[in-house]
Amino acid sequence: MTGYTDYLMLLAPSDAIRYDIDRYKRASARVIGNYDGLTSPAHISINHQHRCKPFVARHAISQMAGKLGLLTPHELYISNFKYFTHGDTGMTIYACVVMDERTQRWFKGLQGSMRIIQKPIVPHITVVRNIHPDKFKLLWPKFEQCKFKASFVADRLMVLERETYNPNARWQKFKEFKFGEQLMEY
Repeated sequence: MTGYTDYLMLLAPSDAIRYDIDRYKRASARVIGNYDGLTSPAHISINHQHRCKPFVARHAISQMAGKLGLLTPHELYISNFKYFTHGDTGMTIYACVVMDERTQRWFKGLQGSMRIIQKPIVPHITVVRNIHPDKFKLLWPKFEQCKFKASFVADRLMVLERETYNPNARWQKFKEFKFGEQLMEY
């Protein structure tokens, strides 16, 4: 890869959750038609670094290994759906990560371990991203009535990369950091 590269850091849920979210995505497409992100695998985005020089970013990302290895894996609970508004132009429907006090501290520790300047995040799994408000009005009543509950153990951070200015670039796995690899055993 040459030039500039984008990096996406994420938590991947279990296969069962990815399957369930995919079903919600396909059911949504039957109601509103195809949309951006329909085929994107379910994940929780932690950080997105845009337009980085690979030789700088790759070194910084590799430096995260030590601190992330000390972070304990944590069980995340997913419960029901909510939505974000993007001004007057779009709406995003997502599955909610339950943010109790312990989970809030864990995410704060995760972000601190990454040593990257980050804005606060709302951990979630996107189902339908940035759709027109008219399509949202068709979909939301169906999601509002759904009772979705699941959990998975977040035990690794996955880092994906793609060329910034290549319109055909696809995300590819760059690194995977396992949590708890450097914990002491007694």
